Amino acid sequence: MSALFHQFRDLHARLGIDTQKLGCIMLDVEPIDLGGALDPDWLYYSPTMPYCQGQPAEAHVTLLYGLLKPGPEMRAEVDEVLAGWKPTDVQTETIHVFPSANGEPYSCIVLKLAPTRDLMEAHARLSLLPHIDTFWDYRPHVTLAYVKAEHEADALAAIRRKLGTRDTYTYVPLVPIGINYGGDK
Repeated sequence: MSALFHQFRDLHARLGIDTQKLGCIMLDVEPIDLGGALDPDWLYYSPTMPYCQGQPAEAHVTLLYGLLKPGPEMRAEVDEVLAGWKPTDVQTETIHVFPSANGEPYSCIVLKLAPTRDLMEAHARLSLLPHIDTFWDYRPHVTLAYVKAEHEADALAAIRRKLGTRDTYTYVPLVPIGINYGGDK
């Protein structure tokens, strides 16, 4: 779906939608320590996607990407649809890798999360706000790194070693911190 989304940039521009400024609402979680696991030369820095920049500085679960306005501009509306929602259950399932959706030469390494009731409810509530659904299926995850495609296997092995697992399944305790509006919190 994301690849399909990128094919319609001209359409979105004609509609007055700047796809480089879509809002993203996230749930920050306590940091995941990968310190020193990845060779800096393996990391990928996208020239076109500001969020695709090596290792994310903060750990977060994307609750909804694609708001028609930046998250900070929709803070009141986000708070309204999330009123009464409190994250209590964030569970890791596997380490997962997916390739670039727009043809750039990178792979994204993530902790795939269980689609718990909490996360699915937050996504559903936020989906009530005006947005472009850039991904058909909501698959909660925490991005660990964007790596050059040719270093995917090395980076994946290094992350598995750092997290203490030999296969794809891993448990990493994730403690929710709070809502991140994608800019000034």
